[in-house]
Amino acid sequence: MGTDAVGTGLPWVEAIEASFPQYSFVGFHIGQLPELNARNKELVVDDLAGVPPIAFRIPGGAAYTWLAMPDGIRAVEGDADADTLVELDEVTFSLYLHDLLTASGSVRTGRATLARGSLTGWKRWEPATRTLISGKPIYTEAVWDTLVDRNGGPLDLFQAFSPDGNQDEMRHFLNTAGYLHIKGVYTPKEATTFGAEVEIVRSKTTPGDPFSWWSLNAAGDEVVTRINYLGRYSDMLQQLSFEPRMTRYATLGNPELRVCDDRLDGPMVFIKNPGVVKGDGDLGWHVDDGIGGHPVMCPLIQAGIQLDHANAANGQLMVLAGSHRYTKHWLSWGEEGNLPRVALETEPGDLTLHYGDTMHSTPPPTAPDAGRRALYYKFAEEKTFRWVPSGCHYNDALFHADATGKVSTRATTY
Repeated sequence: MGTDAVGTGLPWVEAIEASFPQYSFVGFHIGQLPELNARNKELVVDDLAGVPPIAFRIPGGAAYTWLAMPDGIRAVEGDADADTLVELDEVTFSLYLHDLLTASGSVRTGRATLARGSLTGWKRWEPATRTLISGKPIYTEAVWDTLVDRNGGPLDLFQAFSPDGNQDEMRHFLNTAGYLHIKGVYTPKEATTFGAEVEIVRSKTTPGDPFSWWSLNAAGDEVVTRINYLGRYSDMLQQLSFEPRMTRYATLGNPELRVCDDRLDGPMVFIKNPGVVKGDGDLGWHVDDGIGGHPVMCPLIQAGIQLDHANAANGQLMVLAGSHRYTKHWLSWGEEGNLPRVALETEPGDLTLHYGDTMHSTPPPTAPDAGRRALYYKFAEEKTFRWVPSGCHYNDALFHADATGKVSTRATTY
């Protein structure tokens, strides 16, 4: 099940890339980049003001430096004056332009190297690159003007809906804000039953399981923070994939979505632990296609069945409202400024939904006995099922042993 145990890199990029026309490295810089800049330069000029130049070089020596100019992006031959120099082959450059690989994904999978400068320098250019190609604006405080309800008034970003609430209002909220909170979809008894089943699963998974994530706490103990493909241990949690209430709400924004019961990690549970010092137990701001694959996986809905009370003490989900509709800069906690940052407080039995490309985060819980658990089920379009086989994930490359034997699922290997 899954290639993350095999360690074959990004197996589906090779299969998928044939579905996208390959960009010519030289041709893009000579012809397409100037055309894109003429079309979308107003969307990137302010964002790139004062940003140091970046260069891309392919084997054989062809190189172009991208300059941030008052009239947008200009490419010039050579790389001598670039603060950041990315070395990659022509195929990888094309995959990057198609958003099949991000800057992080290109480097982490060994498809690109930084001959000069840093990954941060490359990532600083990434939103403008995506905007130039897609025409989507970059996420800024201007998003507030778009966060309006169906009557044109300010959207209540902390609004929670009842299960029998108006579905048109729910749909509008989800598509506008990128997330949705529905209270009491499941009864407290059901949440308790699901939670007991999670504990059975937790007792059966062990460190080194390639389908679980493990972290280290301050005491030096390994603790499990995520368990994927729950059906390995629980038929009940597997069958929840098809539970009618969840399906009804998860497909509000797109009736063509179907549950990923056997791929993209299948049914999974997140478990918050206090005092995590190493590993992925606490996730900073991210999107679910962070190494690439946006046109393959998105739109993607994450449906979360909440099993415990969620707040700052016990662990909770945070989102940046409306961010799914934009290209985005990578942020660290505390860098949100006046962006619409929302921390969701939920009760057992609540259902949350969020788009995979909504910026979201799960910061460290503050209580010493924290332990929030949330079941998650992904919903995607048919194209995702055609491109990603059963038991596999576009992100498989992150979870295989690298040349030194390190495995991302276990913090103890680092």
